Amino acid sequence: MMNKMSITNEIKNNLNQSFFHFNQYILTNAEESKRLYKFYYDKAVEDVMALQQDSDIRSKYILRDLLNSLGSFKEAADRTIEIYDDRSGVDVYYDEYVWTKEIVSYCNTFISMLSDSYFDYNVNIYKGLKQKQDYINRVLMAYIIVALMLSAIYTLLFIGDITRKLKELVSASEKVVKGDFTYHEGERTYIYELDILSEAFRKMITYISKYIESLQEKAELERKLQDEKMKLLRYENALKVSQLKILQAQINPHFLFNTLNCISQTAVKENAHKTESLIRAVAGILRYSLSMMDRNATLEEEVNIVKQYMYIQKIRYEDRFEFNLKINVDLKKVVVPAMTLQPFVENAFIHGIEPKEEGGVINIEITEQGSFCTILIEDTGCGMDEGMLKEIMSDSPEQRPVGHTTGLGIRSVVQRLKLMYGRDDIFSIESKKGFGTRVYLKIPIKE
Repeated sequence: MMNKMSITNEIKNNLNQSFFHFNQYILTNAEESKRLYKFYYDKAVEDVMALQQDSDIRSKYILRDLLNSLGSFKEAADRTIEIYDDRSGVDVYYDEYVWTKEIVSYCNTFISMLSDSYFDYNVNIYKGLKQKQDYINRVLMAYIIVALMLSAIYTLLFIGDITRKLKELVSASEKVVKGDFTYHEGERTYIYELDILSEAFRKMITYISKYIESLQEKAELERKLQDEKMKLLRYENALKVSQLKILQAQINPHFLFNTLNCISQTAVKENAHKTESLIRAVAGILRYSLSMMDRNATLEEEVNIVKQYMYIQKIRYEDRFEFNLKINVDLKKVVVPAMTLQPFVENAFIHGIEPKEEGGVINIEITEQGSFCTILIEDTGCGMDEGMLKEIMSDSPEQRPVGHTTGLGIRSVVQRLKLMYGRDDIFSIESKKGFGTRVYLKIPIKE
């Protein structure tokens, strides 16, 4: 209805616009006004033709009369323009002009009648729909009332069964809170969910009772294990303290340092500068190993100890081996347990380079890769077979450690690194018999 009323209003506007531009042409003789007069007339006719396709009988008759009136308007207007274009006087075309104006008023009357027709037609449709809707609403309301009454009755019966069973479960729960795990299911309700809930509650109480008994047994066993573990820790601690005291009793660091200093001064007096440098290197390694027993070290300190160790070996073996060191990281910001690098270098020298008559090369490369410091210790020595590799990689405490100077061995160093950083990918090793060995250490860079 709104669409048809809109088109009807559009027809009226187009007709009035067409007559307005017709009137402007008579007054001004402007060709643009003549063109617009025809343009708006054509639009009005198109709208009338569009409405004829979907209208009721009464509206179609009005549209027919309106279309005829529009045609009469066009004919009268064209005659007026034709007389006007012949440059005739006003008294010649005045009658045609007045007739054209009257036809426009007739057309507007038909347009008003068309609007009233559409409105009346849709009002009748609306009344019919409203009557049907009122009937449907009454039927629906009656259905809802009956459904609500039936639902209320069923709900009261259903709630009674649920409430009775829930009270039973609540009572059993209160007993469980007090430590009483006895529960009797009572009568079945034939409500599937409630019966399942009751059965599940019974099983839960049974499992809780068994679980509490199991926890009590485990707690007792755990307490016994903790007692045994504490005894073992006390034993191991006493053993380590005893071993440390034995070591301290065997070597008096103060006396040993004074002795080495005396030998160094004697070597200087005798112009034995190489001997003096060798003694200083040995003293440095000994001082470092003793002073670092209770703390960690920076990688810079570890590299300095390796340099001193390699200096001593260089004095011993002269040109039988070559040592290369490549560093691409800030050594001060990497922290490791003391005596970490020296056992690997010692192992490379003793088991790799020393047995070969022609000697070999030891390379150490330290680089930074993201948040990790990667250390490569490589030698061109004898290499190892698969059996020795498995022995080194084994975590078994029964395996004999490899290494000589520190007594800790490679396996001990790796275990300290894993404990310190909490990672299992710290250490890896590659070796081939007769071709040498590569050791990789992956150290996290952190405080």
